[in-house]
Order: sequence, then C-alpha cells, then structure tokens
Amino acid sequence: MVHRAPSVVHWSTPSLAWFKLNTAGSYLGNPELVWAAGIIRDSDGHVHLAYQVALDSGTNVIAELTDVWRGLELALAHGLAPLVVEVNAMTVIQLLQSRTSGMWEV
Repeated sequence: MVHRAPSVVHWSTPSLAWFKLNTAGSYLGNPELVWAAGIIRDSDGHVHLAYQVALDSGTNVIAELTDVWRGLELALAHGLAPLVVEVNAMTVIQLLQSRTSGMWEV
C-alpha cells in the first residue's frame, strides 16, 4: 500500500450570488469501488446540497463525468444557479471543453 503525504486543500468561494459545484469522483481499481460525490456551496460557503453515488462499474474518468452530470442535474432541480463547476481531473476538463471525444460526439 502506498501512503501519500497529507496535503492542504484550499476552497475558494464563487463570486457573490453564485454557487460552486466541487466534484470528487473516485475509482479504486475495483469495479465495486467506483463513486461519484460532490458538494454545492454558495458564496458565503454555506452547503446547499451534497451527494454521493455508488456506480456499478467504471473508471476514474467515468466516475468524474458521472459526478459532474449528477451535480448539474441536482443544481438544476434545486434552482442553484448561476453555477461554476470545479473539477480536478484534467482529462475530464479536456473532455468537457472539447466537442468530441475520440470518435464519439460529446
């Protein structure tokens, strides 16, 4: 088992009257351990909702993409807009910014 040194994580507030979705998809190398989780806070840092979803199977990219999708669904359903989305997986950011992913239309 590899142990990593703890790191300090800093959360920055969204602009006044905005909400921020932070995501945390997780894939632990076992199809039964794939999770999508996130939290939506306002510009004062108050939590408006948090969620966690266990996925049947997938990869880290699937977990992160599912995470963003679920967070956007919940934000829309609860009227949490305008919304900024913060994702820490570069591959997911690149996929979301592009119009295509390989041979498939995004």
